[in-house]
Amino acid sequence: MTARPTVLIAGAGVGGLTAALALRGYGFPVRLYERRSGRAIETGGTGLNLWSNATTLLARLGLGERLAASTTRIERGQVVSERNVPMVRIPVQRYTAPGSSPGVTLARGELVRVLLEACEAAGADVVFGRTVTGHRDEGDRVRLLLDGGAEAEGDVLLGADGIRSRTAAQVPGDAEPVYSGVTTYRGVSDGSGGVPPETVHFFQGPGGVNGGAWHVGRGRVAWTVGHFAPAGGRDEPGTLRERALGLVEGFTGPPRAIVADTPEERIIRTDLYHRPWRETWGAGRVTLLGDAAHAMPTVLGQGACQAIEDAAVLAGELAASPADPVAALRSYERVRKERVAWVRDRVFKVGGAPRVDHPLLRPLFVRLTRLLAVRGQEEMWRGLQRPPHLPVPLPARPARNQPPSTHR
Repeated sequence: MTARPTVLIAGAGVGGLTAALALRGYGFPVRLYERRSGRAIETGGTGLNLWSNATTLLARLGLGERLAASTTRIERGQVVSERNVPMVRIPVQRYTAPGSSPGVTLARGELVRVLLEACEAAGADVVFGRTVTGHRDEGDRVRLLLDGGAEAEGDVLLGADGIRSRTAAQVPGDAEPVYSGVTTYRGVSDGSGGVPPETVHFFQGPGGVNGGAWHVGRGRVAWTVGHFAPAGGRDEPGTLRERALGLVEGFTGPPRAIVADTPEERIIRTDLYHRPWRETWGAGRVTLLGDAAHAMPTVLGQGACQAIEDAAVLAGELAASPADPVAALRSYERVRKERVAWVRDRVFKVGGAPRVDHPLLRPLFVRLTRLLAVRGQEEMWRGLQRPPHLPVPLPARPARNQPPSTHR
């Protein structure tokens, strides 16, 4: 049996952890480096939608039962107006591939916890509190450079270190993230606010105000409210909830209730950025995945899902060609660029759909949207939720043994 190359991973987000778990399943030695300390990675973010394309892969990694215990199944999506009038209904469960897992909603920290515990149980070496400062490809090996002058040596480096990736900065063709023009307020409420169960509930109002809400367990609902604003804005301390409530002041239905039911300290403000499309995802023994490669707008909730797809395909390509990891990385990039380009195209089309703000024309706009929304809906959602083909099936029982860490 060909020896498995040692894989270094920069970043312990959803993509990095999924890659580590999948690679351990195939028997690869894995060392993952994360700048945050200890279990702090479990506390970031608010809530996530994981559509069927992602949950199917996680189930194949043996996480189905663990996720089922802390998630809410998605049966449908809906978009309503500021008057809570339905504009679009999406029977997403009907649009899943045969034999695949249902989509779910959950707290982001819960997903990270499940992935981290699975990685540790599988023997992945997860090193916290080390900031990646760069890398050096030496031809037959690659070195990951860390703060304090430390280094880690391996055969392959995966840059999963987010939208402002230090790994991506050294890959040809890198560019600065682009501000979308939208800032969001996000939180997790203590009550449902009338958000229907098993539903991803989107709302859309005049003036570019829009958002979404979904159940994340224990009676809580994660929500987001976005609007157009200059980048870098700040709110006075203690005013985040007041500001978010002001944005949905004219809305009926769940938005005001869920924002009002969220403690101030549980609300965050975030400017939304995306990465320009890049043709080059890697070079030599280095490649990128997730937001480091293709951060996109959050419109269809595919960010974490595409990172999970990246991780599974990347691990599968390395498992198919362990003797030639550089060729495996280039094969991964070819496969994933085609898929991500398709998803990205849908994201920008949906996000760029026309809006009508005039109060006399809004009711007509809502009715027309309802009539036109069915066109292409099934094809898009079936495509979004189709799990990727893998050259080697994912193993559900990861190998346990791996060599000790060589970082220094």
